[in-house]
Amino acid sequence: MGLMGSAVAKAFIDAGHDVAVWNRTPAKCVALADQGARTAWTPSEAVAWGEVTVAVLSDYRVVREVVTSIAPGCAAAGTVFLNLTTGDAAAAADMEKTFASTGMTYLDGAVLAYPKDVGTTADILVSGPEAAWQRYRDVLAAMGAGTVHTSEAIHEANVIDTAATGSFFCTALGAFYEASAYASHHGVPADRLAVHALRFLDLLRTEIPEGARQIKSGSYETDQATIHTYEAAMALITDTARAIGQPAHISAGFLANLRAAQAAGLGDRSLAATHEVLRRAG
Repeated sequence: MGLMGSAVAKAFIDAGHDVAVWNRTPAKCVALADQGARTAWTPSEAVAWGEVTVAVLSDYRVVREVVTSIAPGCAAAGTVFLNLTTGDAAAAADMEKTFASTGMTYLDGAVLAYPKDVGTTADILVSGPEAAWQRYRDVLAAMGAGTVHTSEAIHEANVIDTAATGSFFCTALGAFYEASAYASHHGVPADRLAVHALRFLDLLRTEIPEGARQIKSGSYETDQATIHTYEAAMALITDTARAIGQPAHISAGFLANLRAAQAAGLGDRSLAATHEVLRRAG
C-alpha cells in the first residue's frame, strides 16, 4: 500500500469498520493486516467483500485496469466504488462510463491533505450521485473531518483538487521557496523570512473572498492597486531575482499573466480581472 492508501485504510480501521485491503504487491498489505485488516487477494474479492470500495492508485489508467479485471456480477447491488486517485475532469467522466456496466455506483473524489491528516482533519471531496453519498456518508466521514459531497457533477472533486491543491496551494509553496532562495542569497534565512511571509495569510483571507466576489459580479473596479501597479512591481521583482542568476519562474509566470491582462485593456482594473484573460485562454 502507498502512503495515502495506507492512511485511508487505517482511518477506517481506527473508526471501527471491518476493512479488507488489496494491493498488486500483497506484501504491502502486511502492516495493515497486523492492525486488523483482512487481505483480499484479487480486486474481485475486495469489491465482493464490502459495501464500499475505496481506491487510491497511481493514476486513472491503473484504476481502469483494476476495474476491468473485476469479475462480472461479483459486486452486490448497491455497492459503491469511491475513487480517490488524482486525475482530471475528463478522466473522472470517462471512469464513470467505465462503471456503467459493473453494477456498482461510482463516486469520484480527491484528498486535499497529507497522509498524516487522514482520519483527523483531512479534507476529502466526493462528487457523484448524492443518494450514494447520503447512504455512506457516516462511513466515509472516517477519512477526515472535512469529508464533504461537492455536487452530483462527477468531475467536480477533481476540478477543485487541481485548482485548489495544484494551481493554488502547490504554487504558493513553490513561490515561498523561490522567495527563500532570493532572500538567502542576501543573507536572510528562511525561518526569518517565514515570519513575515505568514503575515500575508490574513491578507489572503480577505483578498480571496473579495476576488471571488468580483469574478462573480464581473465588476473589477479598485481604489487600491491596479494591474498596472502589480505589473510594475512584478517586473522589478523578476528582474531583481534574475540579476543574481535565479530563474524566477513563478514570478515570471505571474508577470506574464499581468501583461496579458494589460494587453486586453484591463490594466486599470483590480488583480482579479486577470481571471477574465485566463478564462478566455482556456
